[in-house]
Amino acid sequence: MGARAEDRVFRVHPLPQGVYEGVAVVIDVIRATTTAAAFLEAGVPALVLAADLGQAQALRRPGEVLAGERGGLRPEGFDLGNSPREAGLARGRTVVMATTNGTRAVHAARTARVLLLGSLNSARKTAEMAALWGEGVDLVCAGKEGAPGLDDLYTAGVIGQRLLAWGFRPQGEMAHLALFLAQNPPLAVLRSSAAGQALEGVGLGEDVEVCARVDVHETVPVRTGYRDGGVVFGRGRC
Repeated sequence: MGARAEDRVFRVHPLPQGVYEGVAVVIDVIRATTTAAAFLEAGVPALVLAADLGQAQALRRPGEVLAGERGGLRPEGFDLGNSPREAGLARGRTVVMATTNGTRAVHAARTARVLLLGSLNSARKTAEMAALWGEGVDLVCAGKEGAPGLDDLYTAGVIGQRLLAWGFRPQGEMAHLALFLAQNPPLAVLRSSAAGQALEGVGLGEDVEVCARVDVHETVPVRTGYRDGGVVFGRGRC
């Protein structure tokens, strides 16, 4: 059943707080949700997101790829870091992944009926998939170590712009703020964010450039189930 026009709203949450019931889009543009989309776009059949590194190690099964980051870098004993530039290395294999902010936000938003992962790379398709469910959309920003992130709010605004084209309206000041931020050039915003500067500081500035590309992917990670406490995502297409 379709939603009434007045129900077609989107809200922006600067941090993952509260309980989400309808459609939730988790955003950690630098880099977890960008990397998640890149994995699935590259041909990874399933992505299992763990709440932390320890859970990721416990969830990993033989033949699966273990990906994650601590302080922006690949943890000892992990196969891959949290870089979208490495996604092709896991083609054809299930990936188990944990990051400092993004995968924790996914677990915080797991009460949502529909759970998507949003990024600039797949902003248009993310909005399209969320809109097809015909109800209110919560854009949930992961933030950085408990503080709101400029990069995530900006990405929420870019996805929000595309939701406007589907007849949605912004609800609340944060949604309007995100739309205002989205008028700026993506790379400049991401580079000026705390997350972007942190990556530049460890020599991973190229990842910021990849994360700033808008509408280059057709794939949206969508929750398909759970596995031993991990949240499983598959490839969603419109």
